[in-house]
Amino acid sequence: MSETATRSRPWYTATLGGMASYLDGATIVTVGMSSVILQQQFAMSSWSIGALNSVLMFMFATGAVIGGRLGDVLGRRKVYAVDLVVYAVGVVTVLCASDQATLFVGVIITGLAMGADVPTSLALMAEEAADGRQGSTVAYAQTLWLAGVAVVQILGFFVGDLGATGVRIMFAHLLVVAVVVWILRRGVPESADWQRTRRSPVGRRDLREVFRKPYGVGLLATGLYFVISGIMPNTVGQFGAFLVVNLGHSTVRVFSLIGWATMVVGLAVALLFQRLADSPLRRVLLVIGLVSLAAGPLVAMVGGFSLASLVVLFVANTVAGTWAGEGLYKVWSQEIFPTRIRSTAQGLTFGAARYVMAVFGLFTPTLVQDAPTMFMGVLIALGVVATVIGLLWLPRLPRHGLRGAQEENEENPADAGPAPTDRSVPSGTA
Repeated sequence: MSETATRSRPWYTATLGGMASYLDGATIVTVGMSSVILQQQFAMSSWSIGALNSVLMFMFATGAVIGGRLGDVLGRRKVYAVDLVVYAVGVVTVLCASDQATLFVGVIITGLAMGADVPTSLALMAEEAADGRQGSTVAYAQTLWLAGVAVVQILGFFVGDLGATGVRIMFAHLLVVAVVVWILRRGVPESADWQRTRRSPVGRRDLREVFRKPYGVGLLATGLYFVISGIMPNTVGQFGAFLVVNLGHSTVRVFSLIGWATMVVGLAVALLFQRLADSPLRRVLLVIGLVSLAAGPLVAMVGGFSLASLVVLFVANTVAGTWAGEGLYKVWSQEIFPTRIRSTAQGLTFGAARYVMAVFGLFTPTLVQDAPTMFMGVLIALGVVATVIGLLWLPRLPRHGLRGAQEENEENPADAGPAPTDRSVPSGTA
């Protein structure tokens, strides 16, 4: 099949690929809410809740590293045709859980499969995007990520007081979506860019290439940025219900109502980012997002962790996570790395970030209960560091992954070294 044919429905392909992000966001919030709902029934301590959410992140990280590499070696389609089947097995295990041990097993399987799906699917989205729309297409994944979070929060409002039955309803939603997406994906062809790369003189490189010049610096920069900028959004996503119940002294049902209130803001933020991702105005969004990254926890701390101050934290988190967190990281990763190592590089940086988040999440519930002011202070400090990296380092890196630049490197292997910053990126774009 020709490249023109495979790119004839880029947004359909992008939707099926972006559903990996939908399931990612939905799974994180579902596990976070479920751990609070089951806190009494399964006799889960704050350490058990932290461990469950950390296991999800740890397995996601492992899956991203493995799946990302396999996506470059075997192809995008072969990986994402399998991982959702494994994901469904994990969800079914959770649905059948009657104790902590089975719950942990289900979350382990689910996280591993979800991690493998995300970097591979994002690579496919970028490679099948229309010319000049790569950033917007990948930004669409973040819109779907927020949609997944929003749907779970709506479900939580209706079933949050039903105990284990409510948990099963939320996980049943994940199962239905995974099965439907898996069926539809079976009709999507392999990435045209990946197929062309396999035939090029530089199409087959070993794993070490991603760590060497000119790509090693990009790997370090995107990895550090995602680790640092992603901790607050991940914390609020995983432990939002825990924060509202234990600091705001409210209920899971109220947390779901807050989710409704921030949902409209979140979708508007994501759609605006999707529209401006390929324009110079993306840098303006980056600055606003970086400010929100530090301002959110600052307001919560100064406001004494009242319910109102936590609402401000959730809104700031929504802005920061899209304009200066995972949403922007996803776009940068497609632009910086060429097709032949894109999935590998993204799997490594996704993995590194989620490993750190797993460790951070292990201690989060206990720190929130025992030292909430110190906890928010750490988040503020991380926001400041992310600002330095996001404004002074990452925008200056060469863009090897934009279609014109990577095709030139594939045709001229000797020139695949110090590629200049891509001239097709609009002036002023971060």
